[in-house]
Amino acid sequence: MAPLVDPVSSALLGALSATFSALYEWGVARTAGRQTQKRRLRAATEPDRLLAEAGGELTELKRAEFAGMPDGDWAAVQDAVAESLRAATIPELVESAPDVLVRADPLRERVESAGRGALASAVLDDRGRAAYQRLLLQSCKKIAKAAQAVDEMMRELHAETAGSVKEIKVAVDDITEQPDRRERQRANDFERAHLRYIAEDNATFELFQVSVGRAPARYAFDRFYAIPSIARLHRGDADTELTGTGTDGANAIGAARRVLLLGGAGAGKTTFLRWLAYTAAASVGERRELPWRDAVPFFIPLRQFPDGVLPEPEDLVRVAAGVLAGEQPRGWVSALLRTGRAMLLVDGVDELLPARRDKVRRWLADLVRAYPDARYVVSTRPSAVEDDWPAAQPNGAGFLRFELLPLSSNGLRSVIGHWYDAARDLETEREQQEWLTNCEQRLVRDLSTRPKVRTLVSSPLLCSLLCALYRRENMYLPQSRKELLDKALELLLGQWDDRRGVRVEDQLRMSNNEKIILLERFAAHMVRNSELMVDRGDAEKRFGRAMSGLRSQGTDATKVVQHMLERTGLLRERDTDGKIAFVHRTFRDFLAAGEFVKAGELGYLIEHAHDDSLNEVLFMAAAQARAREAGALLGGLLERATKRVTRKDHQVANRLVLLAAACLGHVDVIDPEQVRPDVLEAVRRLIPPGSLQDAEMLARAGSFVVDLLPEPIEVGKYAEQAGSNRDQVAANVIRALAMVGGEEAWEKIRAFTGTHGGVVIDELLRAWRQYDYSDDYARTLLSNVDFGALVLKVHRWDVLTRLRHLRTLTAVQLIGDVALGAHTEGRFPLAEMPNLHDLEMRSNEVVSDLSGLTGCRALRTLRVSGYSALRDMSMLAELDVEELHLHPTPQFRNRRVPELGTLTGSRLRRLSTNHPKLASGLHPLPADLPLEELTLDARAEQRSLLGVDRFPALQAVTANGVPSLDEVRALGGLPVLRRLVLHDARPVDDLVRLRPLDSVRVELFGVRRSEQNAVRAALPDAVVHVSENEPPDFAVPAR
Repeated sequence: MAPLVDPVSSALLGALSATFSALYEWGVARTAGRQTQKRRLRAATEPDRLLAEAGGELTELKRAEFAGMPDGDWAAVQDAVAESLRAATIPELVESAPDVLVRADPLRERVESAGRGALASAVLDDRGRAAYQRLLLQSCKKIAKAAQAVDEMMRELHAETAGSVKEIKVAVDDITEQPDRRERQRANDFERAHLRYIAEDNATFELFQVSVGRAPARYAFDRFYAIPSIARLHRGDADTELTGTGTDGANAIGAARRVLLLGGAGAGKTTFLRWLAYTAAASVGERRELPWRDAVPFFIPLRQFPDGVLPEPEDLVRVAAGVLAGEQPRGWVSALLRTGRAMLLVDGVDELLPARRDKVRRWLADLVRAYPDARYVVSTRPSAVEDDWPAAQPNGAGFLRFELLPLSSNGLRSVIGHWYDAARDLETEREQQEWLTNCEQRLVRDLSTRPKVRTLVSSPLLCSLLCALYRRENMYLPQSRKELLDKALELLLGQWDDRRGVRVEDQLRMSNNEKIILLERFAAHMVRNSELMVDRGDAEKRFGRAMSGLRSQGTDATKVVQHMLERTGLLRERDTDGKIAFVHRTFRDFLAAGEFVKAGELGYLIEHAHDDSLNEVLFMAAAQARAREAGALLGGLLERATKRVTRKDHQVANRLVLLAAACLGHVDVIDPEQVRPDVLEAVRRLIPPGSLQDAEMLARAGSFVVDLLPEPIEVGKYAEQAGSNRDQVAANVIRALAMVGGEEAWEKIRAFTGTHGGVVIDELLRAWRQYDYSDDYARTLLSNVDFGALVLKVHRWDVLTRLRHLRTLTAVQLIGDVALGAHTEGRFPLAEMPNLHDLEMRSNEVVSDLSGLTGCRALRTLRVSGYSALRDMSMLAELDVEELHLHPTPQFRNRRVPELGTLTGSRLRRLSTNHPKLASGLHPLPADLPLEELTLDARAEQRSLLGVDRFPALQAVTANGVPSLDEVRALGGLPVLRRLVLHDARPVDDLVRLRPLDSVRVELFGVRRSEQNAVRAALPDAVVHVSENEPPDFAVPAR
């Protein structure tokens, strides 16, 4: 190949070379036995000659038309053109669309369409875009000219070859009509409009009762949202990642393409999905640095589909951005799904009836089967789905399970802080703002000293209500969940206006007690019908009937409904279709429970207790019931449980017993008293809990369950007798103990620290979170845990500073913007970890150098991935790090990446990287690196092995594609090279270049079975290992 010319990048030349080679090989195959034509073909289309010509022409183009363009900008233009050519898979057009290949303009249009993402990622200014168009056109002209030469020769072989390249294709299949420029422009314009609409429509969320006396107001995600912590449920012995301490929600979701998001009542599932929709849309439209920066979101609330047909792909715009549906280009959503850019945010599986959930399951499985590369995030309450949901379907979806964690102390402080920030924004008087600040500080302090009260507000919804009540009640804390919700109803029904002397002229002459009765009856009707929304007309009829027996009976129901919408914060009317719903399902369930108790309809709850959607209604009914009513409710659950005979019935019976136990935790007085020991005795038979959900249900019963839960030895005996997984049973017990909390539970958890299964350790870490990441817990419990090779994910500084107690922990993954040290205090927590061997910094945009690793003497492996501010790696020269994995993601805002020159003096023996500065050769790497293994996992056209001979200690080299002759010569200069590992080594005929490396073992991955004979023919004397599959630890670069 001709020497590279500086103004033309190797990436662009590589993309052109692939096309020229494909044309040449196609022509050679069709001139077999015709030496004259073959010689003419070689003279006209020999790839190296064409490439040299192209290099000269494109170099001249730079000098003539873009001489003043900075080198960095010109490099970005070339990279975008090269990426566009690769995205269009031009070599395949020789067979699939030769009529496009021989004409420069249609070819340019095809490449431009395929390269839309590459152009967007390049972030070019106006001049750069003009250069992109000019360079792209010139490249396409050169390709078309070569294709025309092949076409002309094929015409001379008309008798044998059916004429021209175009005629060959016509004889095989009809040519697919190419979309014209206007259609592509229309699709681009519509995408921008869709993203703008989604970002604006989802830019805010509700904070309850910040604006007093009104329905929940909306506040900007960017200012007031506390991103929740989530944990991924452990998947067994093969799973080496630990997320029990909680991990950053954004990066965790961004790293997984299929997510089932679990969360209890009020945990913030819908708000989190709307935040994902907003941030995903904004990341594309505003060039934000986020893991899903190229995803196009569609928010799909399943509550809109209680029956009927679930949306087809092209219906998703109607669901997510209905006003734009009429402008949607044909096939637009399907194209996004197919390319993996679509992000489906499916909310509320638990809000559907069980039979309907099964239809959603099949709908999801069909979507995943048709569009496996798209992103899917599905939310539900845990009790609404089985452990294998939705993956048990044929061609199962393979969803990873994540859980929105209850608010930790830090999470509470964050939500409280955002709530009071929003409240202060509404006040103009400084005195009132200062009072709110004092109120915030007192609330945080009170909760820190009253753990039982703090357990009431483990969700963002209840925490927001507590903030409002604490403000209204002059810093009084409710003592139970029932009291919290009772006072919240008073607040939402307008007592704030009364207390402040605000006169509401249109207020109906109806007492708060009457309003509550009306809302209770309305809510109970919705629960019986499994409804979350009702039509305005139906709501008016129901309120009219519900006024029976009230003092205000006969009041116009239309006015009553309007008053409830305008003057209470409990109901809302949806703009799109006028349907009415409670502002949150928690209020519907609490009010309905009150009606079931007052109306003496506890029998309905007992008979339908197997329905998981009634769980919260049952708990709140127990909390509101008087002693005899509570006795009847719990006794009825136990009685129904004893009537079960089949295996499925036994499962239901066990669940009824657990529900009775959970209800007991809400009951202060019960009559007859015998019901209490009856429940305890029934629960005793269900110890230990059979699942994590059962464990959480059991923990609701209260502290008495601590004595019932077994020690590790008893767990082992139970697991052996029941044929259960011992580690999972232990994890269930730890979950229950941690949720109960207290010193007794702590001591019982301590006994499990000698159990070393990953699922158990994850639960021990989750329990640590429940105990506020206590130093004592880490020192007395976690210090005894054998972490082995497990990797702990950390996204908080306060957790990082306590890892010194985890004596056996060897691997940590820092996620997000976590500092490595506090330089002003001289504190470097990683250095305090005695056995830290492996560290990964993922998506960290605050660490620009590695000085925070000072003193990490045991550290041997460092990994850098995701968006990164890292530039200076010179600290490695002072450490004993032997292995570096450097895979940063280029940022929108700038193209800066870690400086390879700062590796001078380091002791690296193994380096794996896709660093863009190595696209033209390895010369940016310092020559003093004692490398023994080198992996370049950028695509073949974006990497070069030139200069590899500067590292004579190399024993193994891994790369994509087939090395060029110059690269092979460089490899041949390595005296101790023993292994050459190549992925996607095509065309396989080019492997003949490797023959000079006769003493090197060649390992080829991703080679099709049909190509393996050609491999043996190309390398007859070499020691070759061939595999169709990629090794599990190798990430194939995206095309």
